[in-house]
Amino acid sequence: MSRRLALAAVLLCALPASAHANPSISVSSSAEGVPGNLPSKVTHRLALTAGATPETVGISALGRLAVSGNSVSVGEQTGVGPSLSRCGTRWDRPHEAFGGLGSFRVSVTIAPFATAFVDSVRQFKRPPWAGDVLDATWELTPAQGVAFDVTSTAPIFEGGYGVELGFTVTRLSAGVYAVQGTAESGVNRGRVELWGYAPGKTRASRLAVARVRDDEWSIPRLRPSRTGRWELYARYRSAGKAFADDASQCGTVVRIR
Repeated sequence: MSRRLALAAVLLCALPASAHANPSISVSSSAEGVPGNLPSKVTHRLALTAGATPETVGISALGRLAVSGNSVSVGEQTGVGPSLSRCGTRWDRPHEAFGGLGSFRVSVTIAPFATAFVDSVRQFKRPPWAGDVLDATWELTPAQGVAFDVTSTAPIFEGGYGVELGFTVTRLSAGVYAVQGTAESGVNRGRVELWGYAPGKTRASRLAVARVRDDEWSIPRLRPSRTGRWELYARYRSAGKAFADDASQCGTVVRIR
């Protein structure tokens, strides 16, 4: 390599970082409401600080994004609404602990050494299941580079959790069926009521009641009042503060014969 090329390589290494370098990042959160009561609300804040050159970042997350900060240019915010439940049955009760959240995206340009603040709110509107959390995750897409996620962790929810119900129905003999159900998770008390729409009926009636033990419940011998197409669903009734009343998301169609 010639001396001139070597000198050029040294100077290139000494140049300042690219104008499209990623901003520095920090997160914080604040909780509202009385512990143990719905709604429980957490506001998460993402702080993006530019270096010596302007930074442009695309930001995506669930729920609306509130952007603020001096010397910050904000593009148009676009969004996609939440997916709709399509059970195809009379009983249709989607588990929407957050009340249904859409996905939103916005582009932010930050002036040199300025800071953009992005606030996202997480709030339970219904009792959550064990896997539901109030954390917030943003996907950041730099002007140049690979997209990556940043997560802000929320305090642990201290209220009553909902109960995810499931069940199967097995024919034992003519007009007699066994129902084996689950109640997720960690449920060792309360009861499950099995309800059903009889053939040709528009109102459901309660068919049986079972106690929950070790995440399970059962109805050994269910005898529906008539043959034909039934639609069944389950309701959980709480027996303490640790769990809240809940129900199946969709009806289960069973042909009784």
